[in-house]
Amino acid sequence: MSFTLIHELVMYLMGGAMLLATYVIVERILFFMATLKEGKEVSAFVSSHLHDKKLHGEVIDTFANRRSPQAQALCEVAKASQENHDHERMEYVVQAIYVAKQPTVISRLWILDTIVTLSPLMGLLGTILGIIDAFYSLSSGNTAADPAAVSRGIGTALYATGFGILIALYAMMFYNYFNNKAEQITNQMKLISLTLLGAR
Repeated sequence: MSFTLIHELVMYLMGGAMLLATYVIVERILFFMATLKEGKEVSAFVSSHLHDKKLHGEVIDTFANRRSPQAQALCEVAKASQENHDHERMEYVVQAIYVAKQPTVISRLWILDTIVTLSPLMGLLGTILGIIDAFYSLSSGNTAADPAAVSRGIGTALYATGFGILIALYAMMFYNYFNNKAEQITNQMKLISLTLLGAR
């Protein structure tokens, strides 16, 4: 297998990483938009019904079929509160529910983190292989000792590094953005749950 073929394979892998990052980014944007919107609805409902004596039952009836982590956590807190645990026990229940919902919130972000780490390294590998191929062709006599031809070969090889850095920057920007949104959702979960506990 020639260095050129390996270099092209690395470029295809980086293209695949770019497509995978784009898929995760689009999916997470849709998830966070829907989840934050539903979280605001859940929070507004709890705030507006704090003085209802049947608040816990209303919460379960209203949000039992919702898919957002905030609504699911709220329903679980409401169900647990109906079991008449003491306040200290309920705080542990809330923490356990929060930890259980956390993987849903940060789902697939590890893919972006991995792409941020691997893309520059794949780009560097592609560049090294391209430069090796350029010098190998020069030393084997397949190419005339033309500095312009060698420069073109090295320039083409350097595209891999640039492409790898571009992918890493693209993925890192959204990774940081999504971490911020995940923190907003987890804060919503805590606030809604604690508000419901305070209404007991």
